Amino acid sequence: MKTMKKVIAVFLSVLFVMLCFAGCSSSDKAENITDETLLVAYTAEKKPFVYKDKDGNLTGFDVELMSKIFNDVKNDYKNYKFVQVDEDYRLGEDAAYTDNEGNEYIAYVMVGGVEKNTGSFNKDHTFTKDIIDNRVIAVTAENSKINTYADLKGAKAGVVTDTAKAALEKNAVIKDGMKNVKEYKDAKSAIADLKAGIIDVIIIDEFSYNVADGRDGLKALDNELDTVSYVYSFKKWDWYDEAFNEAIYELKSPEYNDADEFTPIVEKYFGYNASNFDYEPPQN
Repeated sequence: MKTMKKVIAVFLSVLFVMLCFAGCSSSDKAENITDETLLVAYTAEKKPFVYKDKDGNLTGFDVELMSKIFNDVKNDYKNYKFVQVDEDYRLGEDAAYTDNEGNEYIAYVMVGGVEKNTGSFNKDHTFTKDIIDNRVIAVTAENSKINTYADLKGAKAGVVTDTAKAALEKNAVIKDGMKNVKEYKDAKSAIADLKAGIIDVIIIDEFSYNVADGRDGLKALDNELDTVSYVYSFKKWDWYDEAFNEAIYELKSPEYNDADEFTPIVEKYFGYNASNFDYEPPQN
């Protein structure tokens, strides 16, 4: 079976080169939007998911992942293009792009740090399996007597980022048992105060903590206060979620590639393996 796959891969590579020399573009990214363009919507730049680099080019985890899986999810589309839409955009219904002739084009997939389980979003959408997870954790000094969340009673705490603050609010028993909670604008200042003994513990999300300086001499408690899951979303009951699940699964599985190509992309943009993507294709 693997030999057959290699033969097919070689054949497709040769065919691709022939098409390029025939005048076709070597990229699936669309220059001009047409009926054959899959529109990939995002509501705002959100690093490291979707954002513009110093040259104004769109980049990020979702941008690179889409380039890897498009051929497996394209169906009848010939190319794709990222389009920015309003916060209240109705996926699969509203026009995401209108050309000079008044033709309207609809986006059927949304990326860019889409959080699952927020507001009424779930009622109107179908999702992939969780692609990226951002855990909210508690961090203390290595020599601290705080070893579990039960030990936080009476602690002086610092909280960094709105994500961490929301998680602490949800865990009212833990928060109410603390002596006080101070909000910090960044991890650097919170870590400095922790090492100085001004606070006993930092409540922070992993995205922020894992790229922060000064983590030497610190420890994260086991388990987490909360986990925010990021997914790709589609209009309710759209079949596309399974296509994306399978494409990411194949990118991650050494059965389909020489190695796992998914995890290195995650680590490139998040600084660690921030994914617990768990999908098993249906058995025939």
